[in-house]
Amino acid sequence: MKIDLKYKGEEDKCYGLTGVAISTVIWDAENLISAIYLDSDAVCAIKYTPQLIIEGNAAISPRNILNHNVEKYRLAMGMILSNILCRTYVLHHKFINHKTKQQIFDFFIEEGKNSCDLEKDEVEVLFNKNYDYLVRIFSHPEVQRIAHDFAQNLTSRRSLSQAEIIEALQPLNML
Repeated sequence: MKIDLKYKGEEDKCYGLTGVAISTVIWDAENLISAIYLDSDAVCAIKYTPQLIIEGNAAISPRNILNHNVEKYRLAMGMILSNILCRTYVLHHKFINHKTKQQIFDFFIEEGKNSCDLEKDEVEVLFNKNYDYLVRIFSHPEVQRIAHDFAQNLTSRRSLSQAEIIEALQPLNML
């Protein structure tokens, strides 16, 4: 199923990128992003580090590769959900309706099957856990304040390095 997640403008894009950055910090994975570029197209706006990828290696067991791929999928799911929830909750002060949530879930079912050979019930467990946790995160007033500050910083600077991202989002570690 195809869902439209296109940015509705620069501010929408900025908050989407903010959500992605926040998700990496809350999951202690901030080392996976090397920079954010607001002026790049949506696909290239976040530069990821090579640590996210395992190259084919005969010394790595198939089970470890599968576990790594499931973890990559979970992180990607969290980043995408954070992008959506930061834009929806923090920027637009709205909630995601059931139909849209179902469309997002259906997207992840397909991605989970294609990327990790996950069954629907396995995806559902990951999705519900991520979604519920991220709704609580992006509903938190202090997280919203941090997100607004980060988005304002990104808008004025146009790009942020990994060190700048970590520094700007350090207050999340205090919550």
